[in-house]
Amino acid sequence: MSKRVLIAYFSHGGENLIDDQIVDLQGKGITKTVATTLQGKLEEKSIKANLFQIEPLIPYPTAYDQTLARSKDEYESGAAPLINDGPNGFEAYDVVFLGYPNWWGTIPAPILSFLRDHDMQGKTIVPFVTHGGQIFLYSLETIQKEAPNAAFAKGFAVAAPYVSAAPAVIDEWLGQNESLLQ
Repeated sequence: MSKRVLIAYFSHGGENLIDDQIVDLQGKGITKTVATTLQGKLEEKSIKANLFQIEPLIPYPTAYDQTLARSKDEYESGAAPLINDGPNGFEAYDVVFLGYPNWWGTIPAPILSFLRDHDMQGKTIVPFVTHGGQIFLYSLETIQKEAPNAAFAKGFAVAAPYVSAAPAVIDEWLGQNESLLQ
């Protein structure tokens, strides 16, 4: 019997910095693209995974500079903003893919809120990060600190400029870790 799988992610769909250029993603963030690709790849393996987008109750601005300023304030203050209610039946999930962009070398504040709002006892967290070159940096340590009772599996990273490579990155991860989901 397959484990119950959740793909919980935070993604900023406004202006993003990609290869030193500010690009408007028209509402579809890079991490969201990777999360939906992951869901499709799991379905190809007959593994059902539910998607849940973590959203702050006060949305981030679309403008890059304004989002940068807010995220920096949150990072420096350790803020954990209010977020949308979690997925129904969260306690029944066995594996939680946790997706996020690398902001300030760690997880964005909405991911911090999600970890504080949900008991990860008995769950396996598989982190996946989208980044502009810093990969996971300090984010794994932060997740482990916030979810000390969870098990952790090796995750994967997708560079923002190469989001089109996400299917290959996910295929490689699945080739090495599919048994985790069985």
